[in-house]
Amino acid sequence: MSFYSLLRAEYKLVYSEMIRRRSALIAMILYPYLFAGFTLFFGYTMGSAEIFSRRIGVDPVIFMITASYTVMSVLASVDDVLWRPLSDTFIGTLPYIIASPVSRLKLYLAIPIPRLTALIVMGFTSIIPVYTAYYGLEGLLSGLVVMGLITLGCLTMITLAMVIAGLVHTIGESWRVLNIVRPLVMILLGAYYPRIYMPLIGYVLSSLIPSSHIVEVIHNMLRGELSNFYILIALAIALAVLYAPGGNKSILYWEKKKVREGVKTD
Repeated sequence: MSFYSLLRAEYKLVYSEMIRRRSALIAMILYPYLFAGFTLFFGYTMGSAEIFSRRIGVDPVIFMITASYTVMSVLASVDDVLWRPLSDTFIGTLPYIIASPVSRLKLYLAIPIPRLTALIVMGFTSIIPVYTAYYGLEGLLSGLVVMGLITLGCLTMITLAMVIAGLVHTIGESWRVLNIVRPLVMILLGAYYPRIYMPLIGYVLSSLIPSSHIVEVIHNMLRGELSNFYILIALAIALAVLYAPGGNKSILYWEKKKVREGVKTD
């Protein structure tokens, strides 16, 4: 089965759900504003915007809207991969997927792309208006570059998500473990708390996450620093490629375990 056929099937699945659940679509549009506004409200009540700008090097509104959109995009893409095995198990499609000869790497690469496409469009309702309001035409161009970088960051997370999904679902009680893993990924991503301010152990763990390097590129760009631009992007891509074989084997190992158990779907 070709990658195009898998991608088309995933688009039909995701967009039929989005059309059916319009409230989820509206929530996707509002989320960056709500989360950024919530964070800024508490930030302004506890501190000064000038201190934040001096310490981080970026206007707090720009920083928070970018962080909110980044986290929403990355987690939405990762969630599609992390929760798909559970979804297939509960709706009874897992036996058919296990029996199919399709490449698991192709399948899991296709899974998050439809939702990611929708999130890119949502960038035109969050990143672009705010950047343009603050910086004019230059902000519009910067916003497009940031959206492109975030898209790359989402794609580089797929193989790591495959590794985590295979391991977590193999262990069992996966939904509990996933609810612990997701917040850790959100923190180590460095979107809200730049990893240059993390303790050493946090920085090391963050460096193992491909998209954290993309987030650092975005932060550097917003501060007007383009040092290590290509090196950080290359690191993110290299990590994604490095995780690919492990992700594929992790998913296959979990599937073999399910076959030994009889693929219980209750």
